[in-house]
Amino acid sequence: MRRIDKQTNILLCSKTNIWCKERPNNYKYIGLIMAGETSHKTGMGNSVSTEGINTMQGEMVLQNRHPGWGLWWKLLALAGFFLLVGLSGGLEGIVGGLIFAAPIVGYVAFARMQSRYIVTDERIKMDIGLIRSQSREYRISDVQGIDTSQSIIAKLFGIGDIAVRTSDGTQIPWRGVPDHEEVARTIREHQRQYDSSMDRK
Repeated sequence: MRRIDKQTNILLCSKTNIWCKERPNNYKYIGLIMAGETSHKTGMGNSVSTEGINTMQGEMVLQNRHPGWGLWWKLLALAGFFLLVGLSGGLEGIVGGLIFAAPIVGYVAFARMQSRYIVTDERIKMDIGLIRSQSREYRISDVQGIDTSQSIIAKLFGIGDIAVRTSDGTQIPWRGVPDHEEVARTIREHQRQYDSSMDRK
């Protein structure tokens, strides 16, 4: 059974739990509501979860990614060092290595879960770190240019860097971004869409 929600103009399908909404920019977004978690999908093929994001009314999430583990490679290398040293000390050494390495790995895992690179149809945002956290947000309309880069080590981890330049000359570094080229392409697509809408005015 299908029906139209008159307040939200959303097409609801009770059998498949799929709803569709036509946005003014002619992009069709499809949301799948499964296991209590909402995700959005664009015509470009991006499907992301809205978990951990406070969206504004009518805002659609295009990219929502945790940084790759490689962003904390120094801490992970330190944990590995403790484990290697412990292996040379027999059982007691292994236990000691685990005592030192486990908190480091736990911190990295928790910091990664709390960190996000977010792209919506209206803004870009990054929340990085746990103890020394960084949070920066800009509207898509403020983006003037995007540069991408990837080192050999980052390529092994499947991550890369994105440098977003804004209209006030600020450069926002996004480091350790999984599938960084896809994320950058999403930003460029909506930046171009905004520029086209301004040209028509």
